[in-house]
Amino acid sequence: MRRLFHIEKKREVLSLVTDVAFSNVPCWYDASRRDLKMDLIVPKNRAAHSACPAVVWICGGAYRVVNRSVWLPEMMRIARAGYVVAGIEYRTSNEAVFPAQLIDVKSAVRFLRAHAKEFCVDPDRIYAMGESAGGTMASLLGVTGDRKEFDQGDHLDRSSAVQGVVDYYGVVDLSGASAETDRMAASANPNNNVPYFAFEEFLGVGYGKAEAKKASAVRYISDQTPPFMILHGTGDTVVPMAQSEKLYDALQKKGVPCEFMVIEEAVHGDDLFYQDEVTDAVIHFLNGISEEKE
Repeated sequence: MRRLFHIEKKREVLSLVTDVAFSNVPCWYDASRRDLKMDLIVPKNRAAHSACPAVVWICGGAYRVVNRSVWLPEMMRIARAGYVVAGIEYRTSNEAVFPAQLIDVKSAVRFLRAHAKEFCVDPDRIYAMGESAGGTMASLLGVTGDRKEFDQGDHLDRSSAVQGVVDYYGVVDLSGASAETDRMAASANPNNNVPYFAFEEFLGVGYGKAEAKKASAVRYISDQTPPFMILHGTGDTVVPMAQSEKLYDALQKKGVPCEFMVIEEAVHGDDLFYQDEVTDAVIHFLNGISEEKE
């Protein structure tokens, strides 16, 4: 059967650009080097398209593992809402201790600004979003925009600051931690939330309060911190909700715009966080910031 259709173009067609190297870092005990890469969801017809706000998506994995593309299917709703989405990788704790991870995600932001035209990105509207360990990195990105000690690598003429943050149940306050006290606490209570060894790997064996404080996003909050959206579940037994409550309280004290979305009964990494009504709330939050920047 032959049928003739008249179709109107109602939405942009998107494409996936994979394996884009944004930084080159030491590896294998600093004896070699490897590329860090990102995968991007972008408008297919970029040459004729206006610049889009961008989301830098940061995967979690207890600082031990990362997969830049595993969450991209869930990012499609955000891409359909008009955002370029860049799923990025960073060095894990078996490769390097903090602040290597923050240095890496900042390199990704600078790369996007340096290649904004190529990937249809508005350099004035870049947002950080991450879950779990990725939430830690997204929050640190948001609060360290003016901290030059974490800017290392290429494109140092570009800013690594982001204009907003969406933090899914990340650890944001380690200021009271140390390897000795955390190991003792773990021995006394083996069911105690985040295992101390995850932080020992992340911060370095024998870490002290100075190292823990340096990796705490709450330490850097100021009246220049961009807007935040925080998501956490009441059933989370991995990262205590107290982490997100501390972040929310600290942001409010500095007058930083902040939304705190608590999901009833949601556990760590729960599918509930990626249901449409939650993603729609995230898009609404991002749109609000984006419209202010236009």
